[in-house]
Amino acid sequence: MRTPLPSWLDFFAIPASWLYGKIVGIRNCYYDRGKNVHTVGRPVIAVGNLTVGGTGKTPLVTWIVRRLRKHGHNPAIVMRGYAAVELECADEAVEYRQRLHDIEVIVGADRVETVNEYIANGGEADCFVMDDGFQHRRIARDLDIVVMDYLRDPFKQRMLPAGWLREPVIGLKRADAVVVSHAQRINPDFAQVVENVSGYPPVAWTTHHWSGLELHDETGTYIKTLDWLTGRSVAVRLGIGYPGSVIEALVRLGAKISSQMDAGDHQPFSNEEIAELTTISPKVDAIVMTLKDWVKAKDVIDLKSLQCPIIVPTLELEVVDGAQALEAKLLSVFKIR
Repeated sequence: MRTPLPSWLDFFAIPASWLYGKIVGIRNCYYDRGKNVHTVGRPVIAVGNLTVGGTGKTPLVTWIVRRLRKHGHNPAIVMRGYAAVELECADEAVEYRQRLHDIEVIVGADRVETVNEYIANGGEADCFVMDDGFQHRRIARDLDIVVMDYLRDPFKQRMLPAGWLREPVIGLKRADAVVVSHAQRINPDFAQVVENVSGYPPVAWTTHHWSGLELHDETGTYIKTLDWLTGRSVAVRLGIGYPGSVIEALVRLGAKISSQMDAGDHQPFSNEEIAELTTISPKVDAIVMTLKDWVKAKDVIDLKSLQCPIIVPTLELEVVDGAQALEAKLLSVFKIR
């Protein structure tokens, strides 16, 4: 989609986006003066973005936690738990617990309160990695990382609701590091545009790839290689911010997309969707969804009612350039205290 709204609403969306940009600017000026900003006594690394929807934050947070652990640190993840009925069961929180063994995930709308409560209760993490934290400015951070999706150039976007920007790109000036996602290689022109706004080029460039597939059916869970998808007809249900990258990966692998169900980011499965999946299942070889979708689906979908398996790709992040520089940035938060 070009914008979050239908094109016929552009007449209203453009002035609304101008007003929204003004409100965001006033809010940022408030926090720039240090008002209502709270320190929590331990290093905080914030990972966020400028746009609505998926830019690759979850794989990057996973990578960051693994690197910190490699150096002997014990990070905990802090997140809001957007759209979750039960905060501890928020899809991304469950996903992190599956990806990262024994990770503590602190979930709550008031992240200052939840972090302070965690510390007061004897929480042992020596640092916090805040998921989707760039616009959440009430917690002081030692390192602010912005993820920019190379495939959805934010420099060509408008503010919500006429575009996908959460805040003007000038906000990059307060970031400590920019990481470019979905990039196969360094692009000097893009790097220069980032530097023109933020004052420095991206610290790292990353790409994502599927390393394998999890097949779930009524008999259990099985690991399959990527070529399992080649030539097969699939339905997709993707409750993520930007499903385009998943669709492109399926096409590259030779899968035939027979049905694509529209779903919002973090959207739970409705009874109507479950019924639709049941109806579709005899007509396709598999239903494809992300891990974020699967952690919600597995509790509400009876696999015995489906006549095909559910396929969940295993997503891995690869830093194609700047891994050491990014790692040095991460470790610097412990030196400044």
